[in-house]
Amino acid sequence: MSNLSRIQRISRLMQRICAAAIVLIPLTVVGMWATFEWWGPTHPDFAPIPEIPATLTLPTRLLATAVGLLQASVAVFAVWRLRQLFALYAAGHIFTAGNARCLRHFAAAVCAFAIAKPITGALLSVVLTMNNPPGHRQLSVTFGSSELTTLFIGCVFLVIAWIMDEARTMAEEQAEII
Repeated sequence: MSNLSRIQRISRLMQRICAAAIVLIPLTVVGMWATFEWWGPTHPDFAPIPEIPATLTLPTRLLATAVGLLQASVAVFAVWRLRQLFALYAAGHIFTAGNARCLRHFAAAVCAFAIAKPITGALLSVVLTMNNPPGHRQLSVTFGSSELTTLFIGCVFLVIAWIMDEARTMAEEQAEII
């Protein structure tokens, strides 16, 4: 089996995994807020917000779901672009402008996800404590090493996409000369 055949086979598998993730990401967010009482009060992401009630009202749960879906939409976009990239690989398109564009959009979405995480975290802190009495409502903004790492990885992929596109352009120019 040639390397291209292996790349195409693995890319088709990755396409399916990405398609499943596109469906599962928003479903997970909805499921999380539907079952908040089971996992929420002890979740480490909520440690900076000590005033979260153990039970959420339906409007609070719906607002929290909406905020979670904002961040999830960035993740879905990133995975959607990855799925398109793997579709190109599966079709045997390895070194094209479309590949570089998909990778660039994926990388930009990863960077956006890193920036969206503290913003949605702050919104969630407000939503989850909005029904508390005055003096017990909170706005908690955190930006930690995981967000920095995600931002760094997104930037690395942006540079790789840029280099890949430059190399593709150079290869096309050389092919025209010959």
